[in-house]
Amino acid sequence: MSKKISLKQFLMRTGKFERMKDCEKAIRSGNASIGSKIITNPNFFFNPDRHLVKIGDEKLRKAPKLYFLINKPAGYLSQKSEGEKTIYGLIGKLDIPNEHKKSLFAVGRLDKDTEGLLILTNDGMLSDLLANPENKISKKYYAMLEKPADKNKIKTLEKGIEIEVEYKKYKTKPCKIKIVKEKEAYITVSEGKKRQIRKMFEAIGNKIVYLKRVSIAGLQLGKLEAGEIKPITREEIIEKINF
Repeated sequence: MSKKISLKQFLMRTGKFERMKDCEKAIRSGNASIGSKIITNPNFFFNPDRHLVKIGDEKLRKAPKLYFLINKPAGYLSQKSEGEKTIYGLIGKLDIPNEHKKSLFAVGRLDKDTEGLLILTNDGMLSDLLANPENKISKKYYAMLEKPADKNKIKTLEKGIEIEVEYKKYKTKPCKIKIVKEKEAYITVSEGKKRQIRKMFEAIGNKIVYLKRVSIAGLQLGKLEAGEIKPITREEIIEKINF
């Protein structure tokens, strides 16, 4: 049975709209209908398997489920933005219909300065599973530090340390850190607060000068070059994540 989703979510997954604000504008202006009823609320929830959706006279269907891995380069945003480089510019080189490209979104985010592994999909149910903190999906990062790693301070980070998140104090959950060279380490966390790893090292008087996510649970970045995208199946993701 299909899960209920909002009208704006459905329309974004058809690839009809590139930007959410354009999608919401079309709905509020009375251009969207479900069955025979005009819907002007972008957050109206419905079952897409049971109802026909139209924009004007055009019948719309969700794009087929798609799954990709991308190595996000530094300097690119993970979310759509005007006037800045984003991963959605890189999606343009995929050999799939334009509507399918526009239906894709990143699961989770990496900050602008961070490289590494992201999952691209238009599968909302899978995205919810991956983003659910109760699933405690591990994410591993490679970091280069400004100063040599202090083993005692690293232990403090592993136990959890207080950082600021959305202007509030937050204690990070326990993590694993492996020092591989004087100024290099691998950090494995099971949460993903904004700029969390950078803030953690700043809290112990150090600074990250380079950060790359190398894995999400069993999904590995491997030899994927910066900016490169490769297809993957839902089954491979489920197997590697091991829900």
